[in-house]
Amino acid sequence: MRLKRKINEESMNPKTAIVKAAGLTYVIIIVIGVLNSIFIDARLVINEDISLTINNILANEFLFRFGGACVLILYLLVIILSVLLYVILKNVNKNLALLAMVFRIGEALLGITTVLISFIVLGLLNNQFHTTSIENAKLNVLVAALLDLRTTGLYIVLLLVGLGGTIFFYLFYKSFYIPKVLSIWGMLTYLSMIILSFIGLLFPEHPEIIEMVLYGLGTLFELTIGFWLMIKSIEIQKRINKMELR
Repeated sequence: MRLKRKINEESMNPKTAIVKAAGLTYVIIIVIGVLNSIFIDARLVINEDISLTINNILANEFLFRFGGACVLILYLLVIILSVLLYVILKNVNKNLALLAMVFRIGEALLGITTVLISFIVLGLLNNQFHTTSIENAKLNVLVAALLDLRTTGLYIVLLLVGLGGTIFFYLFYKSFYIPKVLSIWGMLTYLSMIILSFIGLLFPEHPEIIEMVLYGLGTLFELTIGFWLMIKSIEIQKRINKMELR
């Protein structure tokens, strides 16, 4: 009975709740991101064919709007996750934890800007029926430019993800809050996001297999760390307490 009461008290500890919340947020973010990428973005936006992309968006306007709303929620969750990770890791190195949080919040703000670009594209397309064929051609060029801008913005988002994530998992490595192998896996994962960002910015026509592999590995890691934080929250909370007593 005493043991059960002790476990319940530990599970209700604010620090335990913060660690669990960070893990759950990780999982929700990756689920939203993967579902949106596979079932909405990949279905509607065809990079090689702007005409088909425009037709897809106009024929599936609600789906396009829904995707934008999902991505908006995703980036709001990134802000929450950034703050939670800062709270967990600030006792390891407050300045580095703050820097990592700034990078991840910058990621979220820029990501929200890409959502705004998506809705600007939709607004332009909804007005094209009131224009001449020549104006429509110019509008299509503008829409293509905006979609390219959105893609570029997402590669910069990826850079900020990589920088913030690498610093956070370096702090995890120093803290012993999670196994060293997970910390190293995390640093390698987010470093690969930095590399992928520059590949996308410097070589727009790069093979899609590169993104599929790196995004796939990143998804696997973020699901793993998310569930790990939720399952091991009490153990991590005890290690945080020890760190604070030093």
